[in-house]
Amino acid sequence: MTAVLERRLRVQIVEDERIVALDLRSGLEQMGYEVVGIAANESAALELADRTAPDLVLMDIHLDRGSDGIAAARQLRERYAVPVVFLTAYSEPETLSRAAESAPYGYLLKPFELRELNATVRMAMARRAEERKTEAAERRLLLALESARMTVLELDASSSRLRWSGHAHNPALAELSRTLTLAELQRQLDAGGRSALDALILRGEPVDRTCAWAAPDAAPRWLEIHARHFESEALIMGMVRDVTDRVHAEARLRQAVAAFDATEEAMLFLDGLQRVLSCNPAFSTLTLWTEDEVRGRCPHDFLYARRHGDRAELPQQAHHGEVTCWRRDGSTFPALEHLSPVLDENGEATHFVLSFADISEIRDTQFKLQHLALHDPLTGLGNRLHLQETLQAHQQGALALIFLDLDGFKTINDTLGHETGDELLKAIATRLSALLRREDLAVRLGGDEFVVLMAEPRRAEDALQLAEKLLHAVAQPVQLAAQRICVSASAGVALYPQQLSSPGALLKAADAAMYEAKARGRNRASLFDNSMTQEASALLQIEQGLRQVLQTRQLRLHWQPMVRLADGAIIGAEALLRWHHPKLGEIGPQRFIPVAESCGLICAIGSWVLEQACGQLAEWRAAGLLLPRIAVNVSVRQFEQQDLLGQVRELLRRHALPPDCLELEVTESLFAQAAQLRGVLQQLRALGVRIALDDFGTGFSSLGQLTALPLDRLKIDRSFVAELGHSNDAAAVVLAVVTLARSLGLAVIAEGVETEAQREHLRELGVEEAQGWLYHRALSAAAITALLDARGGRLQLPPKAL
Repeated sequence: MTAVLERRLRVQIVEDERIVALDLRSGLEQMGYEVVGIAANESAALELADRTAPDLVLMDIHLDRGSDGIAAARQLRERYAVPVVFLTAYSEPETLSRAAESAPYGYLLKPFELRELNATVRMAMARRAEERKTEAAERRLLLALESARMTVLELDASSSRLRWSGHAHNPALAELSRTLTLAELQRQLDAGGRSALDALILRGEPVDRTCAWAAPDAAPRWLEIHARHFESEALIMGMVRDVTDRVHAEARLRQAVAAFDATEEAMLFLDGLQRVLSCNPAFSTLTLWTEDEVRGRCPHDFLYARRHGDRAELPQQAHHGEVTCWRRDGSTFPALEHLSPVLDENGEATHFVLSFADISEIRDTQFKLQHLALHDPLTGLGNRLHLQETLQAHQQGALALIFLDLDGFKTINDTLGHETGDELLKAIATRLSALLRREDLAVRLGGDEFVVLMAEPRRAEDALQLAEKLLHAVAQPVQLAAQRICVSASAGVALYPQQLSSPGALLKAADAAMYEAKARGRNRASLFDNSMTQEASALLQIEQGLRQVLQTRQLRLHWQPMVRLADGAIIGAEALLRWHHPKLGEIGPQRFIPVAESCGLICAIGSWVLEQACGQLAEWRAAGLLLPRIAVNVSVRQFEQQDLLGQVRELLRRHALPPDCLELEVTESLFAQAAQLRGVLQQLRALGVRIALDDFGTGFSSLGQLTALPLDRLKIDRSFVAELGHSNDAAAVVLAVVTLARSLGLAVIAEGVETEAQREHLRELGVEEAQGWLYHRALSAAAITALLDARGGRLQLPPKAL
């Protein structure tokens, strides 16, 4: 009102009688008011008010063109909040009731005096001034609600009708405001909210809680409600705020705190100056520092074991790297740290999170892995990779490479077991290392192969002398548990640069020299020369040829008859494998079988031999040639890597052969896997197949091992047969074998019988079966067929005639 009175009051007149309007205008101006215009009807009044924004409108009720002043007054108040005073000659009750609905600021009946008009105008403007104060207060309240993001809840306790205000800023609460009934609100609140609201309505208990609210077809929200029951007003008034973001943030904060406390990774929470605010339990466990001891300190003051040139403080941006940290007790540990800045809305770092993990175990594991990568896990010596890296890195100076291979180790390993063999290898590795200088390198290539790399030999004799020392050390007996084992080795020596143009060629050259030492009688050292490469090349040709031998059909079977010593009757034949190499010619089994076993081809070759042998026997039987049995050599690898039982069963079924016509010959190396293979052998025996132990007496089998496997026959090795008549020891061995076999219920056959004297000695010692050149050399299948066919199927033949 004061601001309006400081200037002239601006009045709009709405009157359809022109003379009355002009007279009114004159009177108003005399009283000091400004008349902004005169309108004669409703539309003109609204247009004039929109254009001139008057402080007050003097309105006639009945206007020109049938317009209604009351309707015009209502629109002026709603659109422009301008006060209206009615000037009319009508005072009937109906007109007064309609006029009251527009909430006028005055009602003067014509005719009136100017002083009455002046008093009415001044009272109307005084009322409007007070209303403006109230509106301003309401606006400030709404702004405060807007600032606090709160909505006012009003519940009429008598009608249970809800009213809301101050919710325009929040779409979720605007939706809530459309829930006008208490029942609808209660359905949408969670159980805790409903219970609190019921307690407020029924018992007047105040509500101060946060509860979930879910409107239909809307995502759940969280509301903070504070409400009280005012009995004097019969009202429940309250404030409601949407705190969904805060609840979610608090949930994330709780999760972060739980993770901060529970994680096994050490963490420090730092302020903007990178001083410690707090630490998690993992930090104290790892570093032994308590939170009270580090709070307010910078990590660089107590945590990092810095070296010269290291950074003096933490960076200001995200950082990831490896550091070395101090513990409180002075010990150090390697750690992987990660620094993460906490940024405000302007992108400025207000706090930092420093986390780090102890990587001692990782570093130890890496060291162990690196050591394992370059060292043999059994002996601790270097391995092939270590040797290769050393040879590749060697550019200057002389080198001697000594290649050692144990003689007969496979027999020891297979007979006495892998654990005994491993202990023997470790003992030998210890002996080798003890004879070397610090600059020399000892390597186990694998199996029973060792290499010694000698640095700066002055001459070849120095390397040969070291090789002899190594051979002597290997040859010394090794006491393992309750057994005393003796083993020898063969050594090959190669020199760089005296013999070879590059260090990388040393291993191959020394390997060739080692094979030369074995060929010269073993337990000796041989110095490489260029002629040895030819033998190495031949061995390579054998291996490469074996990889294609089945496809090229270079293998064939020969057969050596087995006879009864009493009358020379042919009682069977042993299948002997032969190989004619297109370049190397005939290669004996003693030469290519070890290569086949070492390169993993023996199983495929063994399967082929079984198939061919059974097929040939089936042909003989189909032709009416009754050969009682055939013997086929089987490698221990076939037991380990194949379903030998299934293969034999299928061959017998397919060729319609009785199982007792097949005898599988095994060597004493089978004893090393006696526990694993006993079941297979027993199943073969149960099938009817016979099992013979070949070369008996040449290995390391004991009587206990002999009884561990199901056997049918022992084959006396040709080395004992050859000495009969020349050595009493050989006769004693044969007699012992025969006696042992009889006590165990086993048959005996001697191989390599070449003279009548040997035959007679064997008969006197109780041997009943034999094979050898005295009777027949190995024959082709066609020759065996002709031999049996010539006798008309009769199996009784005089020995000399055969």
